[in-house]
Amino acid sequence: MDWRFNTIWFDKIENNLLFSKDYKKNQLLSNNDNPFNSEYFIFWYMKEKNLNDLIDYKNIKYLELNSSSLKNFETFQNIQTIKRLDLHYCTKLLTDFGISKLKNSLQILHVNQSKKFTFKTELIELKNLKVLSLNNCGEIENLDFLENLPDLIDFRFVNTNIKSGDLNPIIKHKKIKSVGFLNKRHYSHKTEEIEKILNEKKTDLKIINEFKDDFFTFRYDF
Repeated sequence: MDWRFNTIWFDKIENNLLFSKDYKKNQLLSNNDNPFNSEYFIFWYMKEKNLNDLIDYKNIKYLELNSSSLKNFETFQNIQTIKRLDLHYCTKLLTDFGISKLKNSLQILHVNQSKKFTFKTELIELKNLKVLSLNNCGEIENLDFLENLPDLIDFRFVNTNIKSGDLNPIIKHKKIKSVGFLNKRHYSHKTEEIEKILNEKKTDLKIINEFKDDFFTFRYDF
């Protein structure tokens, strides 16, 4: 079990590698109280001023911020080991400024419920991205930017509107094999049509499954 799995079962991550904290309650949520050797970090209600704390953590592979007040990614210029970044309900996030500093390391980016978030030029510098989720985010003008993310396998934009409505860049992309979105009248294709086309491209896609009781999770083989 590692950061590549779609759903991470943190009980399968070694205790000394996981550090979690609720900043609102100033309460430690993990068994590990030493963040300096940790690789997996989960924070709740982390204020923008507290993001500087991350600079001291040299081994970050997975970072999850829930209800953080960050507005951009400026602080991340000093944290260039992150392989996966998950942002949930970071409602003050506005731009992609600073995220290009992660271009050599970041492979998975999830931004969920950041309705004011839009990106300009820095996000498309993340050439190593394999998975990109922009769910419930600000409107995207068009999908032409996808050609700048050559290694992208999985792209999701549930409840995020594509203004142009043209979904052909998904089909034309050489490596995208999985997509998630909600149908809209002005979209060029329906979900079912896109999925049918992409299914024909999945013959060389390697997926690794992990099972626990009645549940399973998966990751792409990269």
